[in-house]
Amino acid sequence: MPNMNPTDRMRSRSVDNYVRLIREHLEAMQRDVHGLEYAPWKSEVDNLWKRTFEQISHMSEAPQKSALEVVREPWTTYITHYGML
Repeated sequence: MPNMNPTDRMRSRSVDNYVRLIREHLEAMQRDVHGLEYAPWKSEVDNLWKRTFEQISHMSEAPQKSALEVVREPWTTYITHYGML
């Protein structure tokens, strides 16, 4: 986005990085649903989501909309499969 201010740009990069980490964690959780590592992975993913949405909430409108598009698919997958566990 060409007109993004430096703070929004930094937050956008943070969101991208968090989503990358979340995807890695979700893959690990899928491989180890009943294992000892599942609970710590889920806790870490929950924290990553919290930090992701905190960054998004502080963005201006246009970057916020773009960031929400970035998180839409992994968030939908996460909440569908792991939100209530």
